[in-house]
Amino acid sequence: MFNEYLTHIPFYEELTQPQKDLLAQNLAEQKLSAGQIVSSDSTSCKGFVLVMEGQLSVSMISQDGREAELFTLTKKEMCIFSASCLFLPSTFHVQITALTDSRILVIPSPIIAKLRENNIHVELFAYKTMTARFANVMAATEEILFVPVEKRLAKYLAAAQSPIKITQEELARKLGTAREVISRLLSSLRREGIIKTQRGEIRVLDAKKLELKM
Repeated sequence: MFNEYLTHIPFYEELTQPQKDLLAQNLAEQKLSAGQIVSSDSTSCKGFVLVMEGQLSVSMISQDGREAELFTLTKKEMCIFSASCLFLPSTFHVQITALTDSRILVIPSPIIAKLRENNIHVELFAYKTMTARFANVMAATEEILFVPVEKRLAKYLAAAQSPIKITQEELARKLGTAREVISRLLSSLRREGIIKTQRGEIRVLDAKKLELKM
């Protein structure tokens, strides 16, 4: 049933046949609605997630509840942060959310743990991926700490394809700030004639003025 997706599991070809059988027998499909949370923090140890359809957002959650998007996942991409209990300290909080209606395949954490014990390629994949993804974590943290949200907003709007289909809440999540802050900044840009907004959409009217805000 899931054969076409098995080969998109990065370490699949390095598994022995019994390990491939174990994996195939324990895969679980899950359908997600847009906005549905897949994994909310490091205590939720779902397992590795492979996107079959749709798009997922992986975000870092601060102690005061603020959310900052680290990266997104699309079809045939895998996320291992949904099995973070196997690799990360409990103080590291990550949330994975469906941005659109999606379908995912889940390799349960107990199966991952068994494969790690007996196959070095699974272990190497996990740590290489975790190391690479921490570059996203560090970049997001640096931006939040040292780049004013006004500049981050201008940079995002300038890089996106206008018109930008996004809500204020979604934009706040991407930039790691509050919706009220985004609302105030968008109102300011709108008064300056730089953008035009309507429900769920932002249209850039003056790209040159927007660049000066970066």
